[in-house]
Amino acid sequence: MPPAEPDDALTRQRLDDLHAVTQKLNIEIQVTRLDDTEYPVASGHCKVHGRDLIVLDKTLSPVQHIEIILNVLKSFDLETIYVPGWIREKLGGPDQEFPSP
Repeated sequence: MPPAEPDDALTRQRLDDLHAVTQKLNIEIQVTRLDDTEYPVASGHCKVHGRDLIVLDKTLSPVQHIEIILNVLKSFDLETIYVPGWIREKLGGPDQEFPSP
């Protein structure tokens, strides 16, 4: 097997970072095929029995998984936990959420 491309390694590291953040927030991530369901279902956030869940379509690329998880994290309070700088940057960071007058 050829060595992983640097971009593949970076993508894997970013997914690992996102999984660590979601674990701190008690958000479960499930990767599954969504085209096998009776009803149309899309990747994203939902609550099941009061627990937060991110469902990711297995057929999507890792980069698309990153974008979906980042999109979900926008609605959570990240101020009390450690979040890698690249994630804060992608989410706009606290300074951009509350701009100075």
